Amino acid sequence: MKNILVATDFTENSRPALETAVYLASRNGAVLHLLHTYLPVYPMTETVTGPPLTVEWEETYRTSAQEQMDRLTEELKARNVTVTPYLELGPLTSIVKEFTEEKAVDMVIMGRTESSDSSNWFTDFFGNSSTQLFNELNVPLLVVPGEVEEYGFTRIAYATQLEFNESEAIRKTFRWADSLGAAVQLINVQSDREPNIASDDEMLTDIQTLVPEHHITLLQRKSDSVEEGILDLLKDTEADLLVMSTHHRNLFTQIVNPSKSKKLLLRCPVPVLLFPLKEID
Repeated sequence: MKNILVATDFTENSRPALETAVYLASRNGAVLHLLHTYLPVYPMTETVTGPPLTVEWEETYRTSAQEQMDRLTEELKARNVTVTPYLELGPLTSIVKEFTEEKAVDMVIMGRTESSDSSNWFTDFFGNSSTQLFNELNVPLLVVPGEVEEYGFTRIAYATQLEFNESEAIRKTFRWADSLGAAVQLINVQSDREPNIASDDEMLTDIQTLVPEHHITLLQRKSDSVEEGILDLLKDTEADLLVMSTHHRNLFTQIVNPSKSKKLLLRCPVPVLLFPLKEID
């Protein structure tokens, strides 16, 4: 991992994501691309003798944001982090997507926005910035809750469906865990509401051949809700990171069957690393 992109809004809620990015960049000798974005302000009222008031506000905001970015950059450099700062005008999702291609980013890290109305239908459907992003990216996305206080990973839970080809994500997860000195535990939730096409034993055998140097074990839980089952398994394993593979979903699919990954992102008490998988025809 050579390039890590972390988005920040300079708030305390985004600090755990930044500290996690610093931890990973330091362990991997990676460049930390520090990004802050803001949206343009469209004029509502014009003054008699000067430009729209919103233009002045936008210039003031950019100056303030640049000062915060400069202070944060100097802080990270003092901690021996190789950091490149970016202050960009535009929507976060499109800018992050563009940066992942231009900067050859290996991982995107974001904080999870905490909201008092995070249970309403609008948030469940559209999610916040981090949940919107994972539908757009082709690189792993690590989402870090604002309440996280420890930034290293020692126990990783990989939630597998045991139905699809997750070989690339599984190999990368074990390789990444080895570099961090962390252990990986496979977890799986059995639910009558979920498809059961492939044989679990055959899928486990295939996974074992991917990482023959590791002894693969699987912890399963029967539950009516996949999300609740995974959250329970996280407690059982005392995991400090949840890893999942996810398929991009179009708008129709999101309406009919809201993404389990998105729901978990909004509720999970530990960081969640999402590996994007190509759509299955």
